[in-house]
Amino acid sequence: MRTAYLTLCLLLATSLSAQFGIQLNITQPVASETEFDGSGEVPERDYNLGQELSINYWFRLPNQRVEFLPTLRFGLAEQAGQQFQLAEYGADFKVNVYPFDFLGDCDCPTFGKQGPQLQKGFFLQLAGGYSFYDAEFGAEVKSPNRENGSSFTYGGALGLDIGLSNLITLTPIVGVRTGTSPFQETELTLPAGPTPVIHAPKLTTFHAGLLVSFRLDHKKY
Repeated sequence: MRTAYLTLCLLLATSLSAQFGIQLNITQPVASETEFDGSGEVPERDYNLGQELSINYWFRLPNQRVEFLPTLRFGLAEQAGQQFQLAEYGADFKVNVYPFDFLGDCDCPTFGKQGPQLQKGFFLQLAGGYSFYDAEFGAEVKSPNRENGSSFTYGGALGLDIGLSNLITLTPIVGVRTGTSPFQETELTLPAGPTPVIHAPKLTTFHAGLLVSFRLDHKKY
């Protein structure tokens, strides 16, 4: 699966001839309603802060400020207090709506638009996608060593485009994404003691980061 995903990333990157972006996020995954049955206690549920890298292509409606960003992403996080690592590979279709400049019809970067930065740059984002999960357990877990899963995801975000030039736009963005957890009922085998069973119906990821967008079609504006 990793080879196929990396191949897809490379193919997308080589096809980005005009409008594309690269985003780096700090993430905080949270497995909701997690329970460990039979262990006598509920251990730490949260994850340490993780990292996520994504690449997107950009296009928009011609006469309204509605923009579309097909996106590929990869993230990595570790569970706090546990020897456990979670990798997430995903694809999203994101839609940005600019409520304060909805009728702006200038097909040009934020830097080239006239008006206050907040009015021209603030947007609401909705996203739907699909994720593949690859969880690796530490040495204290005898089996399973790994757990795989997949899920449809949905989420939203807020962002602000800051045009540095007609070529480059910086976008601080914060948001959340949620989907079905890969740990619906995962039974762990430990060296000693009770056998815990993980119940985690949902996996929610909060994220904050910076998107760098490039517009290379300068002849259009």
